[in-house]
Amino acid sequence: APRVEAPAGSFRHRAGPKQKTVTVAATDTRRTDAMDHFSESTVTQTGAGEPGWSTGARYRLEWSGPVTATQTVRFVIAPPWLVRVLRIAMAALLAFLIVRLARGEWPKPPSIARATAGVATCVLALAAASPARAQAFPPEELLTQLRTALVEPPACAPDCASLARVDVSARGDEVHVALEAHAAATVAFPLPDSAGSLAMRSATLDGAALDAFARDQGVLHVALARGVHRIELVYAATQDKVALRFPARPMRIGFAGDGWQASGIGDSHLLTETLSLARSLGAGASGAAASGQQFAPFVRVERDITLGLDWGVSTVVRRLAPNDGGFTVSVPTLAGEHVSTADVRTEGSNVIAAIADGVPNAQWSSTLDKGETLTLTAPALTDRAEVWRVIASPIWHVEANGVPVSADTSDDKTDYRRFEFDPLPGETLTLRIARPPAAEGATRAIDHAVLVLGAGQRASEAVLTLTIRASRGGEHAITLPGDAEVTHVARDAEALNLRPRDGKLSLPLVPGQQTFEVRFREPEGAAFVTRTPAVALGMPAANVDLGIDLPADRWLLATGGPTEGPAVLYWSELVVMLLVAYALARTRRTTLTLTQWILLAVGFSTFSWIALGVVVAWLFALDWRERGPMPSSAAWFDVAQVALAALTLIALVCLAAAIPQGLLGTPDMHVAGHGSQPQSLRWFADLSADALPEASAVSVPLWVYKIAMLAWALWLANAVVGWLRRGFAAWTKGGYWRAVRRKPVVDAPAATAPLP
Repeated sequence: APRVEAPAGSFRHRAGPKQKTVTVAATDTRRTDAMDHFSESTVTQTGAGEPGWSTGARYRLEWSGPVTATQTVRFVIAPPWLVRVLRIAMAALLAFLIVRLARGEWPKPPSIARATAGVATCVLALAAASPARAQAFPPEELLTQLRTALVEPPACAPDCASLARVDVSARGDEVHVALEAHAAATVAFPLPDSAGSLAMRSATLDGAALDAFARDQGVLHVALARGVHRIELVYAATQDKVALRFPARPMRIGFAGDGWQASGIGDSHLLTETLSLARSLGAGASGAAASGQQFAPFVRVERDITLGLDWGVSTVVRRLAPNDGGFTVSVPTLAGEHVSTADVRTEGSNVIAAIADGVPNAQWSSTLDKGETLTLTAPALTDRAEVWRVIASPIWHVEANGVPVSADTSDDKTDYRRFEFDPLPGETLTLRIARPPAAEGATRAIDHAVLVLGAGQRASEAVLTLTIRASRGGEHAITLPGDAEVTHVARDAEALNLRPRDGKLSLPLVPGQQTFEVRFREPEGAAFVTRTPAVALGMPAANVDLGIDLPADRWLLATGGPTEGPAVLYWSELVVMLLVAYALARTRRTTLTLTQWILLAVGFSTFSWIALGVVVAWLFALDWRERGPMPSSAAWFDVAQVALAALTLIALVCLAAAIPQGLLGTPDMHVAGHGSQPQSLRWFADLSADALPEASAVSVPLWVYKIAMLAWALWLANAVVGWLRRGFAAWTKGGYWRAVRRKPVVDAPAATAPLP
């Protein structure tokens, strides 16, 4: 079985009589980046596919005021079975309300409070013009070109001069420096810099006195013509410790001193760019006794041990004392350590670390032989101080004993483990290192699977799309239906010549993510129950999408499959409509029987519920006209007659539209769920074990629906004739129009004159 590398766990170390586990996060990201988790031959886990839900509701919770750490939030979520029960109860209550309303038991309308509020906003935009600037002349580009032409370096730059040899001699208060410089062109050659610890007495160039110098960044330069030159410098020592920094590093260096000692020289080579001189013990300025005692340099050695596929050590020697000056120290290497950094001087199993003046540390890298144990011993405090750090890849398990761990409180999200030890003098640390056996795990995962069946009249074509993530190459077999005929196979839109054997199709996998598309044909077309093909993927899959595309000449009746999928809402709506038909029949407000109400509801159910409501309102309006009483006012009587005639015309239009829609159109089965349509059904499953879930669609030929609608149309035509005959009789009952009579105008009597 394929195996993968498992995390090594935590480190352990003994601290006194008890044993505890300490896990310290790695903070040196540069070092962990250079370490490899696994080798090229290691097989890594892919894990399983993760479902990507995109359905459901999202709720946002907000709190006003402070929230303490002890407060909790509890969610109460209704299970699916309770949701279904509540929905059935709501439908039943709605039907009960409709029955009560049909019987005339109207509730009193509640009073509605009205409130108004106004919000006004205004936006102010300000624009500021940028000030104009005059262009300087000459342009900066021209000045740059002229400056470049003037200071253009020679062809040998930057290596036009070199320092072949330096001879340094010191006696008493005088330090003599002789330099042999080679110049390939006229250059400014840098002289040694003493940082104020030496005072120059004289300088000569090829035997002639030097009196002209140039200073650049605090360093004196002298002009040299092309050729070989000898520069002699005489200094007066003003301190017991002096340092000469050579900007141009000499190829060879020699020292002769009387009462002086030099550090930073090895095999006639300057180890760093600084040469440090110190008076010998007992010798002082002008032959007097030294005013201060000289101590050996003291450093701290930091060893970073990395345990990855390859083991290594990075050593840093940090200056502790003295604060200035250059010196060299001898640092022993670990058992099995091999220095790999160039220009690092070694003597046997020791490294000669040279720290130049003004430089805080020296460092080098090494390789380390692998082993089951690694032992480190802290030296005496008089030699140096040491700090040990261990960074281990997850493939290693490390147990540390002998020295307590210094915890690192840094927050690191990586899976590397890190130890840090600050040993006391003489303490010994023992690291036991083991590689745990590899854990079994999956090397491939299906992140997305799509199976869409296009059902035809005599045959069906299915398209299977798989998004597979693999950590290694190989073949993966999937099982197709036995009678399937594979017509096309592609990987990442690249056609593959593959054919199934014994119902199994082998897909060639490559490391990484890839998408396969498999098209196959089945001899069976759309039937009463159309199901998606039985496909076994041979492994779990996530985000499974199923689909069935029905022909346009099929009448969809029901669906089945995963929970997240389409539902035919027509049947539940029809049940509610039948209850409404029963309630309408019980009102006895019209001459329609229960059977006629049911037939009327069934005929309009696949067309439009709104059109059915208009017809029902028209029938009740005719019954109201027949039963009376009519308005006593002639004006209101005429208005009612006109309204009834208009409603009759609208109802006839709805009835006339229902017949051709039923005979020529397609029924509206009110399909909803997961973006499905009557002829395009889609399902979703978050996970599948091996075989893909099955989805189905129940359908019959469309001519069955058309025959049923033809019979309904014949019944409706006969029923409408009777409804119109009775409706016209009701409309003309008591007269179909009343003339509006005006009140007579009576002239006022003429006024008589008063008697005298």
